[in-house]
Amino acid sequence: MSPLHSQNKDLEPDEIFMDSKNLPGFERERFEGRLEFPISSQVNAYLGLLLILIFGLFFYRIYNLQILSGAVLKARAEDNRLKILPLWPERGRILDHNGALLAGNDTSFRLLLDGTRMAEPEKIAKLTKLLNGIEEKTKISFDRDNINKDVLANKEDIILAEFSDWQALESLRKEYYLDLPLKLEPFLSRSYPLREAASHLVGYMGKSSADEVLRLKSFEVNKLVGRSGIEQAYDSYLSGNSGSKLTEVDSKGDIFSEIVQKIPESGNDVYLSIDAGLQKRVYKDMKAIIDDRGFRGGGAVVMDPNNGEILSMVSYPGFDPNLFTSGGPKKEIDAVLTSMAKPLFNRTVSGLYSSGSIIKPLYALAALEEGIISPEKEILSTGKLVVPNPFNPKEPSIFFDWKVHGWVDMRKAIAVSSNVYFFTVGGGFGDIKGLGVSKMRDWLTKFGFGQKTNVDVLGEKEGFIPSPEWKASTQKDDPIWRVGDTYNLSIGQGSFQVTPVQMAVFASIIANGGKILEPHVFKEVRKGEEVIFSANPKIKKTLSISENNLKVIKEGMNLGTKIGTASILAGLKLEVAAKTGTAEIGQNKKNVNSWFIGFFPYDKPTIAMAVVLEGGVYTNTVGATAAARQMIEWIDIYRPDLLNTSQE
Repeated sequence: MSPLHSQNKDLEPDEIFMDSKNLPGFERERFEGRLEFPISSQVNAYLGLLLILIFGLFFYRIYNLQILSGAVLKARAEDNRLKILPLWPERGRILDHNGALLAGNDTSFRLLLDGTRMAEPEKIAKLTKLLNGIEEKTKISFDRDNINKDVLANKEDIILAEFSDWQALESLRKEYYLDLPLKLEPFLSRSYPLREAASHLVGYMGKSSADEVLRLKSFEVNKLVGRSGIEQAYDSYLSGNSGSKLTEVDSKGDIFSEIVQKIPESGNDVYLSIDAGLQKRVYKDMKAIIDDRGFRGGGAVVMDPNNGEILSMVSYPGFDPNLFTSGGPKKEIDAVLTSMAKPLFNRTVSGLYSSGSIIKPLYALAALEEGIISPEKEILSTGKLVVPNPFNPKEPSIFFDWKVHGWVDMRKAIAVSSNVYFFTVGGGFGDIKGLGVSKMRDWLTKFGFGQKTNVDVLGEKEGFIPSPEWKASTQKDDPIWRVGDTYNLSIGQGSFQVTPVQMAVFASIIANGGKILEPHVFKEVRKGEEVIFSANPKIKKTLSISENNLKVIKEGMNLGTKIGTASILAGLKLEVAAKTGTAEIGQNKKNVNSWFIGFFPYDKPTIAMAVVLEGGVYTNTVGATAAARQMIEWIDIYRPDLLNTSQE
């Protein structure tokens, strides 16, 4: 053994651990010349606890999503991913008795906004930009208040606009898309080719109301329903049944798959007794007279006196149903809603007017039936009827005729519309007792006044027949029924009120010999070529009236077209029976309602009509009779087929 190894010698640290500073040749990146310490067992323990905590949180979250909230989240996910969209049915058409279109369908497209995805303020700003852009390019005005209200309510499909041109709408959508949740939806919009001429009769369509939405399926909230006229009255036949399709959407709301669940069922066609050509002509003639002569408006009803079918029903002014159904422009809709002319008011069934002298034939017939007077009995009209005042002989009551007529019998009294004659047969004078208010009311009631005709057009009023009891309960300043009140009633003045449709029925009663018909515009419902059901002419009752007495009334009305107040009709080829009337209105009696009723051809009537023009100046000599002449002449020349219908 070497002496060197046998020596006991203490070692210094620098003899064991080499110092990198002393030995610069070490490669320190390989840990040469450095001390290495082992990892502590505590570090491993802490690391294990941290991993357990992290995985524990993951497992808890998975448990919460899958087990605790799984059902709710699944339903929410399905609701977001799967949507049921409507398949709108083709609405049934409305046609006239010859099949001419009164209301049809046009293909259009809706621009819809998903209000549930508009929470971010920047999207509201983008929506404003979109609406401004559409308004600028299309002149469409939006109801921004309602749109904003729907967005705040998180409604899913908010209708922004409706277009018939798909390419124009798609171009706008792309130009102003701006990451908004928009989509296009095909839709069958409604078109009304007669526009104002048939607006009150056919009606229009609008969005479902809040109450109606509650009764609809959730995906039908944007369904259009009938809002007036035939569209509303026969909505159940016209509307059909909506279909549905199940769509799958991505996270952006875009559809990438869909399947039809239910095929939509088209609505049925509704045929009316209306003649489209006549409807347009009546509206045109009324508009010309009303606008030219300063009347406020008017109504006309033309019907077949043999079966109650209404051939034309016109209220002027009208409105454009296309405007309301399409929902704009808003300014134009507001103009209609706020117009003083009340274009939405259907004067033919809802307008209440004093009848004026057109009610005189009824009192003449009643006087004959009651034996009050004979047809040949003459009464002198000096232009006024003076009733002595027993309490003050110096102040008699004077009731004026509209002119001096001289001696007139019943036929001539009807023809020239003598007030004095009808004061006498109504309220009595001299040796003629008169009907008196009770019998006058009884006969008015027999003819259907003061009650609805039951015409199948919405909004009908029943009219009003005044009575002593009514006056006593309502006229506190003068509650007593006086002879002057009876005289007023006998010439259709005062509080007696009728509708144009009631007067058309009255003209029909005289024309058909005493049958009170229920007027109707509905003819039949068809599904394709199959007739589902048809209207049946309904006679409400037949009056027991002497044919001879009725003949006197007809002769008096016919005489009126030759020498009387309806002599403007004298030049017509057709023989017409007619009665005119002028009802004073207003406090100062400076305005009047102008009336005409009549029927033709005289020997075998197939048409009865009533026309009223309201609110004209009392000095005007051109009124309802002039409008009626134009209508009658047009029928005679262009529509003789309406004069040769089969009678029942």
